[in-house]
Amino acid sequence: MKRVAFIFLIYVVGCTTALRAAEDGFVSLFGPDGLEGWKVSDWSDLRTPQKVKGTPWKLEDGVLYGLNKRTWIISPKQYGDFVLKLETKITRGSNGGIGLRFPPHGDPAYTAMEIQVVDQEVYYRGRSQPQQRTGSIYDEIAPSKDVVKPVGQWNSWEITARGSRVSIVLNGQKIIDADLSRETKARQQKGPALAERPLKGHIGFQNLNGSITLRNIRIKTLNGDDESFVPLFNGRNLNGWANVNCAPETWTVRDEMIVCTGIPTGVLRTKKQYENYVLELEWRHLKKGGNAGLFIHSDPVTAVGQPFTRSIEIQIMDGNAGDMFSIHGATMTPDKPHPRGWVRSFPAEDRMNPTGQWNHYRVESRDGTATLAVNGKIVTRGYHFNPRKGYICLESEGSEIHFRNIRIRELPGSNPPADVVAKTAQGFRCLYSGLDLRGFKQDPGHEDHWRARNWILDYDGKSQAKDKNLWTEQEFGDFILIVDWRLPDKPKIDNVPVVLPDGSEATDAEGKPLTVAVMDAGDSGIYLRGTSKSQINIWNWPVGSGEIWGYRKDQNMPPEVRRGATPILNADNPVGRWNRFEITAIGDKVTIELNGKIVIREARLPGLPERGPIALQHHGDHVQFANIYIKELD
Repeated sequence: MKRVAFIFLIYVVGCTTALRAAEDGFVSLFGPDGLEGWKVSDWSDLRTPQKVKGTPWKLEDGVLYGLNKRTWIISPKQYGDFVLKLETKITRGSNGGIGLRFPPHGDPAYTAMEIQVVDQEVYYRGRSQPQQRTGSIYDEIAPSKDVVKPVGQWNSWEITARGSRVSIVLNGQKIIDADLSRETKARQQKGPALAERPLKGHIGFQNLNGSITLRNIRIKTLNGDDESFVPLFNGRNLNGWANVNCAPETWTVRDEMIVCTGIPTGVLRTKKQYENYVLELEWRHLKKGGNAGLFIHSDPVTAVGQPFTRSIEIQIMDGNAGDMFSIHGATMTPDKPHPRGWVRSFPAEDRMNPTGQWNHYRVESRDGTATLAVNGKIVTRGYHFNPRKGYICLESEGSEIHFRNIRIRELPGSNPPADVVAKTAQGFRCLYSGLDLRGFKQDPGHEDHWRARNWILDYDGKSQAKDKNLWTEQEFGDFILIVDWRLPDKPKIDNVPVVLPDGSEATDAEGKPLTVAVMDAGDSGIYLRGTSKSQINIWNWPVGSGEIWGYRKDQNMPPEVRRGATPILNADNPVGRWNRFEITAIGDKVTIELNGKIVIREARLPGLPERGPIALQHHGDHVQFANIYIKELD
């Protein structure tokens, strides 16, 4: 009877322990398959396979044995914010460690953090430095007190990592409480300062010498770290992202980072829209004064005459990290009045790390409001965003910048009305790279005349080529074409014809052409499908831009064709300002929208080729183009 009671007591205690573990959120670091997916590597570089023979690590009944020296064992998952509990025991002369948040390469002690577990008296022969002793963040931060138990006894650990804050409790006493964002100076030369090291990565264990045994290894992720967060960047390629208006080489992937050259000015955006979420990322500038940004609630393509989208920008500038402001038609309310009346929220304090070191951003977006935490502390707030749902963008603006560990945790949405939601991507791609004229036919006579000037394609009107127009190399059939343009030169007074709604030109009582004085800054246009007859006019005539010259002027065309090729209204912006064409060509019908207003509605153009290249027109005048996007419909 006593034996039955004893067994029952053990059962009850076991169930109680299991329930307590489930209730407090801790789970075993090892899944039901044990070490399945865990990787063993050489101790000095995780990319190097183990050099020792046999099986260096063994898991039995939840106890992990380090059987052979000079190896690491590495978790298959990565962790950001967590509490890790475990117990360790070592033999005489042993040296091991607990690796935290490390990348899959290099030595975790210098690429991230290693918590030292060592028989310091024997291994170092009594000459260990404080930052090399058990409980230290190896080679960086020494424990505040020595509470380690003798060799051969179990030591209990509780390690908490939340953002840049790391605390270590050994045998019930706190021995380290550090803000890594303040550790901006490396104490040795083998790795960067702790402030530059990642806030998310693998967990692992090292056996450098002797043997180490670990048990009761449990972890609790914080803020739903690994359960709710999903990566926006997979560390390998740009899947899930769209290059909006930059060259392919502007945005590349290297060493699990998104590397941006900063040239041309432009954006990389997510392919999905987001409303309510927690977004985390790390970034670093490589030179003083570097500039970039994070855009939220963004439109899919750039604003008229701008290299950036309508969105809420969160500043990523070296020396000025954390401003929050609306750009290019978006609106918001700052958390406190700006001294100059700007619609801009300033950070409450400067928490940016020195140039070249990593910084951590955490953006929490909820129902049209947002907060920004820089390196672990909220410094900026904004309210009443419009849009409050849209794409997330990274900005390229003149200097190299690196991004990594980009992840998001979506929160329940509010199903906002369309008025406060960014436009939806329609499948446009950019035809102009911002670096050069790739994709266009580059006649030698165009050199130094048709020029790539960052996000602006500039033409001085003086090409020496036989065909002075700039043609695409590719031919197109049915499409929607977006082109921004402006005539930037100072206008001069000129007299131009008065075009009537039917496409004819007005005359006076004597039958002479009637003219009107205008401020004229030049002339250009866009040719469709390889023919100048389909020229979409860019000019300063009162009839307005968008006129299809070759069809309006052709007296052999039926009256309805000439009328259809004449603008319904003048929608041009004032001379010198940017304008946007949206040109739809389907079959032989063309519709033209200028600055959001339809000026040509389904004009039929008899004889328009089924396919052909598109050209930016030479007319001898200075003209600038930007934001050239196309969506093919066939």
